[in-house]
Amino acid sequence: MAASREVPLAQLIASLGLQPPPGAADIAVSGISNDTRTLQRGELYVAVPGDHVHGAEYIQQAVTKGAGAVVTERPTEADMAVPCVLVPDARKALSRLSAEFWGHPSRELRVVGITGTDGKTTTTFMTTAVLEAGGFSTGFISTVDVKVGDRQWAHSDRTTTPQPPTLHRLLREMVDAGNSHSVIESSSHGLRLSRLDDVAYDTAVLTNVTSEHLELHGTVEQYRLDKARLFTMLGRGPDKGGGKFGIVNADDPSADLFLRATAGPTMTYGTYRYADVVAEEVTQTPHGLRFHVQAGQHGAALVELPMLGAYNVYNALAALCVGLTEGIPLDRCRDALQSFRGVPGRMEQVREGQPFRVVVDYAHTADALSKVLRTLRAATEGSLIVVFGSAGERDRPKRPEMGAVAARQANYAFITNEDPRGEDEMAILREIAAGAEAAGAVEGMDFALIPDRREAIREAFRRAQPGDVVLLAGKGHEQSIELADRRIAWSDAGVAKELLQHLSLSSGA
Repeated sequence: MAASREVPLAQLIASLGLQPPPGAADIAVSGISNDTRTLQRGELYVAVPGDHVHGAEYIQQAVTKGAGAVVTERPTEADMAVPCVLVPDARKALSRLSAEFWGHPSRELRVVGITGTDGKTTTTFMTTAVLEAGGFSTGFISTVDVKVGDRQWAHSDRTTTPQPPTLHRLLREMVDAGNSHSVIESSSHGLRLSRLDDVAYDTAVLTNVTSEHLELHGTVEQYRLDKARLFTMLGRGPDKGGGKFGIVNADDPSADLFLRATAGPTMTYGTYRYADVVAEEVTQTPHGLRFHVQAGQHGAALVELPMLGAYNVYNALAALCVGLTEGIPLDRCRDALQSFRGVPGRMEQVREGQPFRVVVDYAHTADALSKVLRTLRAATEGSLIVVFGSAGERDRPKRPEMGAVAARQANYAFITNEDPRGEDEMAILREIAAGAEAAGAVEGMDFALIPDRREAIREAFRRAQPGDVVLLAGKGHEQSIELADRRIAWSDAGVAKELLQHLSLSSGA
């Protein structure tokens, strides 16, 4: 944990380019908060817009709880017994204030940002493995886990990119723990909503871009532009020595946009010879993937990656490129990748002695689901069964697309809840089913709608025969299901193990 600290309010407000309010010189702030539920006495409360309610509605509550000062973009009628500062953009202010409070820790680290629709988490883990193989002490922040110093723990927040107060605190803890590098999974939400504005990036990595989160970005083009902000941000931070690099998947249709956006040198990777780092002769083996890497002046190498899924070649190439830009020899990067053992909830196999295979994966977009199903189809002797859904209050256009993918690539689909939130669960399932039906699937013959996820998994296991594969898609590593008014504890892998054990006992095995 980072040591407790106090920072003069006048210093924080000055970092925004504003004149401190009267009395600020006598106030020391003990923290930055944008959530009155966790706000502690003496902290500075920043009232940011929320998904449903603006934080300005809670200013009086913050003052009552002991906030030392308030920053807001809306004039307030609350009874202000503490200084109140008006700003044009509260989200940007939250980022700057958090970085200033924690002493801009990202300026003391080599920071790698990884963005893309799919593959961010696996690439984050792989990149960390490569950097550590090169002798660099590396922390990371990912959807699945957080690592500071030598400690690693589950990331309990459902957002990939933490809010700025948490983000900069974790970066400060990395510095204090002796990390020299940090790898940050940099989501489109985090980029668009200014959570990452004050991170001093040194390397930006693009995995790929497909369609997702259009409820926030509006259009696919805006989604691309929001992700490209990571590459333009390379030009903002200080030069720490070692250079700044944009690393781009040359096979992605959006590659040129990201290359043009990069403020610094670029390195490309892919499966075609015009990329700087190229994977050739990719083959799937019973134990994983084998491919040759041609890396120009850095040499060539044979890589045997102990993972399923040809798409993981791209993730490995991205991590390898980061290693090369950090001066790590190609053979050492290769050795790190060959020792890599995967990420929880990413093509994770569940084995409880059952005669069919069970795989848990986070695939929650049409493109990701298609990639996983194609990978499993090649390794399936019998039928391929998929259990999946789509989140409520998120990206409705992908629902029928996912239904169509399942209809075309699986033998049978159980369409179920993912995170319905405030939406009608059956309405979500029907939207997915419409895509399956448009692709020629018939309810009852090719798919079933079962909103209870546990029951859907149970039915999938009952249907499975020896040699079949059951894919549980969409939840991956996540530990809860979000309903309208609460979260319920959930783990696809945990529920699968429980049901498989019961199935084994029932069958007398």
